[in-house]
Amino acid sequence: MPQVPLQIQVREQVALKVQSRQEQGKGPVGQMRRLQGQLPGVIYGHNQPAESFKTDAHGLERILSKGGQNAIILVEHGGPDPDKASEQALIRDIQYHKVRGDVLHLDLLRIDPSETLRANVPLLTEGVPEGVRNEGGALQQTLTSIEMECVVSEMPAAMVIDISSLVIGDSLHVSDLLEQERRITTDPSRTIVNILAPRLVAAEEEAEEAEVPEGEEEAGEGGEGGEE
Repeated sequence: MPQVPLQIQVREQVALKVQSRQEQGKGPVGQMRRLQGQLPGVIYGHNQPAESFKTDAHGLERILSKGGQNAIILVEHGGPDPDKASEQALIRDIQYHKVRGDVLHLDLLRIDPSETLRANVPLLTEGVPEGVRNEGGALQQTLTSIEMECVVSEMPAAMVIDISSLVIGDSLHVSDLLEQERRITTDPSRTIVNILAPRLVAAEEEAEEAEVPEGEEEAGEGGEGGEE
């Protein structure tokens, strides 16, 4: 198995201005979104009480559009309590509107940059494997994130592996990355990617087709409730 190049994407720090939020409940929060252009959120963790806040919707969208989901958020308090010290946090959860796709709510987790944290980091691939490019194979990726344990300030935004050298029959496992990155805590036996031979791809497609019960297609074309 050839060693694949591994790159670490550094986690950036971005500032987010927030204000204390008194609006609670669907009605008041909905008005806050429509009339003030503000989004609701909550910050919690580090044995401190949870605090509700609101933040400018456009400012948050700009942060998210630039990859802010994986950044360290510097929370700057304003409004009635401008002297409150800034806090560092990670985005724990983002709730989106099911139809429009815009942000509805933001959860932030307080962090201490010097503490050790175990977290999942996105695992990205780059390059087209040789086995796909020149041999007609297919790429099968079974792992899209990887667990790491390190100081929060050094936690990567993502890990990127170059898979362009892989040929048909190659399988890349977590153990293949440990020599380059010792902070990985995911089970070393986990498979990341496989390069499948064309006959295996065809066999998988045939197996999927065989699972469709006989007569299902006919029922779908002229089934109950259909119109002439």
